[in-house]
Amino acid sequence: MLLRKPLKFFSYTLAVIALLAISLIAPIDRTPLEEQSFYQEMMKELDTLRLKKYPATKKLIIGWSEFNITPHYSMPMAGYTPKDKFDSVHDSLFCRVLYINNGGIQSFIISMDLMLFPPILKQKLDEYVAQYKKNYFLYLSATHTHSAIGGWDKSLVGKFTIGNYHEKWVESTTQEIIKQLEIAKHSSLPSSLYYWETDASELVQNRLDRNGKTDGWLRGIKMLRQDSSRAIVATFSGHPTTLDLLGTTLSGDYPAELVKQFKQGGYQFGMFMAGMVGSHRIVGFEGDQFHKTDSIAKILATKINHSKQFTMNSDSVSIITRHIPIQFGPSQLHFAKNWKARNWAFCSLLEPLKGEFTYLQIGNIIFMGTPCDFSGELYADADFNKWCEQNNKHLIITSFNGNYIGYVTADQHYDKNEEEVMALNWVGPSFGRYFTTCIQKMVLKNE
Repeated sequence: MLLRKPLKFFSYTLAVIALLAISLIAPIDRTPLEEQSFYQEMMKELDTLRLKKYPATKKLIIGWSEFNITPHYSMPMAGYTPKDKFDSVHDSLFCRVLYINNGGIQSFIISMDLMLFPPILKQKLDEYVAQYKKNYFLYLSATHTHSAIGGWDKSLVGKFTIGNYHEKWVESTTQEIIKQLEIAKHSSLPSSLYYWETDASELVQNRLDRNGKTDGWLRGIKMLRQDSSRAIVATFSGHPTTLDLLGTTLSGDYPAELVKQFKQGGYQFGMFMAGMVGSHRIVGFEGDQFHKTDSIAKILATKINHSKQFTMNSDSVSIITRHIPIQFGPSQLHFAKNWKARNWAFCSLLEPLKGEFTYLQIGNIIFMGTPCDFSGELYADADFNKWCEQNNKHLIITSFNGNYIGYVTADQHYDKNEEEVMALNWVGPSFGRYFTTCIQKMVLKNE
C-alpha cells in the first residue's frame, strides 16, 4: 500500500514524458525524393515555368547608391553565438543598391552587410513593390558577415540567437532602402556591362570533407558608364567568419575590406554578395583578426584585377526575371541520426519553411538567388562550369535572398554529426539533389 502512490506517480510521469516525446519527436522521413509529393509538384511547376523576358528597348542604363545601416544605439549582434549588444565599431555596415534598366524592366540588386538578408525586410519590400512599383524587380542578398547586427527576427529562436526584435531599426531601414532605390534609379547613365571570373580555389576548403569538392571561383560583373565611372559586383564562396566569434565589435569582415579595395582601385561603387558559402571556409591566413581580413581582401582584389573578362556583344541586351516559389515538405530539424522535431514544434520556434529562387538574367549572365547557405560542392558536383562553357552562359549562384531555410549541402553529408547538417539543415536528407535539379531545370529554360 505504501508503494502504490510513488509507483502511481512514477507511472504518470513516464506517461507524460512519453506523450511529450511522441508529440515533439518523429523519425526522419527518408522517403526517396522522387516519391515525395512536394518534389513531384515542384517538377510539374518547373516543367511549365515561363520566365519573364524583357527585350531591350534602349541601351543599358545603370545607377547605384549605398547607405550606412549601423545603428546609433545599442543593438544585439548576429553570429554563431548570442551577443546582447555590440560595444564598438571597427567598420560601418552598409546596404548597397545597383540599378540596371534595359528599357523593358527596372531591376535592382541589393546586398546588405548582414549575416543574411532579413526576411522581415524582404516582406516589407515585396509589399511596397506589389503596391507601388510593379515594374521593379528586386534581387536580394547579403555579405554573410558574422560580426554584424541582429534584432531583425521576431521568432522565438530568432530572439534567442540574434537578440530582441528592434522594430525601430527595421522600419527605418525599410524606408531608407525604398529611398535608395529611387536614388540609384535617378543616378543611372548609359553603360556597358560584362562578366568576369577568376580562380581562388587555393583559398577555400570544404568544412564537411577536407578532401571534398569545392567551388573556389570569384565571379561577378563590371560596369562602365558614359561618364567613365566604374562599378563592380563580386561573389565568393569563402565564409566570412574571419573575426572572433565571441567578439562584440561590429564589422563587415573581409567583404567590407574588399569593397574598400575596389574603391581604392578606382571603382566608384563596389558590392559583395555571399556566393555558395554552405560548407566552405577560407584557409591559409594567420595573424590578428583584422590583419587577416585585410590580407584576404588584398589577395582577392589582386586576383580580380587579373580576372578573365567576357565582353557582351551589345550594350542593348534582354533581361529575364522570375521569383520562383519553392515547394517544401514538413521541416526536418534533426537532433539525432534518425530523429527530428515534429513540424508543428519547428514552426512554433521558427517559422514555416518558405522560400523562392530568384532568377535574374542579363544577356547571357544568370544570377540565381537561393534562400539558404547554398553549398559550392553542389555546383561542383553538377559540373555547372562545364555547362556554362558549352552553352555560352555565365552562372552566378548566391545565398540569402530574403528567406532562410538553413543549410543545403551535398546529401552524402546529411548523417554527419556536424552543426551545418545536424542543427542547421532544416529541410531533409535529399535537398542538395532537389535544389540542384531545380536550378538545372531553370537554367535550361533559355538554351
